[in-house]
Amino acid sequence: MIWTIAKREATSLFRTPLAWSLLSVVQLVLAYQFLTQIEIYLQFEDKLRAMPEAPGITEVIISPILGLSAILMLFVIPVLTMSSLSGERRNGTLTLLYSSPITSRQIVAGKFLGLWALLTVIWVIAALMPLTLMWGAPVDLGVYLSGLLALMMLMTAYAGIGLMFSAMFAQPAVAAIATFGILAGLWLIDWATHLQQEAGLLSYVSSLNHFQRLARGLIDSTDLSYFAIITAVSLYLTAWRLDGDRKPL
Repeated sequence: MIWTIAKREATSLFRTPLAWSLLSVVQLVLAYQFLTQIEIYLQFEDKLRAMPEAPGITEVIISPILGLSAILMLFVIPVLTMSSLSGERRNGTLTLLYSSPITSRQIVAGKFLGLWALLTVIWVIAALMPLTLMWGAPVDLGVYLSGLLALMMLMTAYAGIGLMFSAMFAQPAVAAIATFGILAGLWLIDWATHLQQEAGLLSYVSSLNHFQRLARGLIDSTDLSYFAIITAVSLYLTAWRLDGDRKPL
């Protein structure tokens, strides 16, 4: 049943003009930034070679592309997740799922996997574009793969948050606004950490802080646990919210 729900969710996403519009915009923005970073690197190539520890292709081109991909997720994921559950509640189709012999956790798992079918396309776009540089320039594969892992973990956590708010609200627009507000808060709270000598909890809460550490190649269990905990808690609260909606037949 989980795969049935996932297939249905993925099919419904790919059949909407919204999904293809988002994919087109993401591709356009990343391609423009990619070409811009290449041009910048070529302009300063001679100066970079003269530096003793000059940044390479990975730091100048690939890392900014993955960072931009993470920023785009602040806008893309709220739009993708807003109708996943709230739209079905508004249309009355969520009742059909409740009437079937399937648990709320299975519903959430199916929705989450179906959503990742589209997110995987975005992740692959972000991964393949910098990979073309390997044909003519040395690429630090360690930093490159670490950056892809960071982007994947961030997308997973953000998708969980999006599903959670989609389950809480009956209006997709409200779910999208709430999701964007939380995601932007988790991203921008890193600014507050720079204003304090001992950021403490704020530093740990910042998704930007954890993403940047992973993207630089510093794979730490703390950063991985941060995104894993957010994902697990969000999906648990989503299932808990659905359990509260279910009524005995």
